[in-house]
Amino acid sequence: MEKVLALLLVVIAVAYAAPGPRGLIVNLEDGEICMNSAQCKSSCCQHSTILGVARCTYKARENTECSPKTIYGIYYKCPCERGLTCEGDRSIIGAITNTNYGICLDVGRSKESNE
Repeated sequence: MEKVLALLLVVIAVAYAAPGPRGLIVNLEDGEICMNSAQCKSSCCQHSTILGVARCTYKARENTECSPKTIYGIYYKCPCERGLTCEGDRSIIGAITNTNYGICLDVGRSKESNE
């Protein structure tokens, strides 16, 4: 157990000691392999299948498919960019299976156009 902990500390130290603003484990660019959204600059780690390799990617733009925030840290569809809301059906089963998809909408703009 001590060896595992020591190895983990060394890996974290190397990641933060890497030259430049980008690390080996965090601050990853779009397209780089990730295991959790917290590693990505964009805050979205996405995979297309359950067995697929997850990669950092940009957040969903307006009028594109999205997922609300998830506890798992990996998405099939990324959450929306700042200022947009993922509008769609939500269910408990969808939250568990990470399949609550919707469309990114600017709620403020849609309220203005309805008035």
